[in-house]
Amino acid sequence: MTQVHYEKAEKMKEIDLVRSEMESYQTKFRLSEEAKIKLGNEIEKLTYIIKESYDEIEKLKKDYQNVINERDILGTQLIRRNDELALLYEKIKILQNTLARGEIQY
Repeated sequence: MTQVHYEKAEKMKEIDLVRSEMESYQTKFRLSEEAKIKLGNEIEKLTYIIKESYDEIEKLKKDYQNVINERDILGTQLIRRNDELALLYEKIKILQNTLARGEIQY
C-alpha cells in the first residue's frame, strides 16, 4: 500500500510538472500570438505609409512634369516675343531712317 501511495505521489508530481510546463507553453504561445498581432498591425501601418509615399511621389512627378511643360511653353513664348521685339526695333530703325531722309529733303 505504501508503494502504491508512493507511486501515486510520484505520478501526481509528474502531472503537476507537466501541467506547469503546459501552462508555461500556453503563456509563451499567448505572448507570441499577441506579438504576431502587434507585428501584423505594424506591417499594415507601414504598408499604408509606403503606399501613401508612392502616391505622393507619383503626384510630385506629375507636378514636376507639368512645371517642365510650362517652362518649355514659356521659353517658346519668350523666343517668339524676342523675335517680334527684334522685328519691331528693325521697323523703328527703318522708320527713323525714313524720317531722317524726309527731314533732310524737307
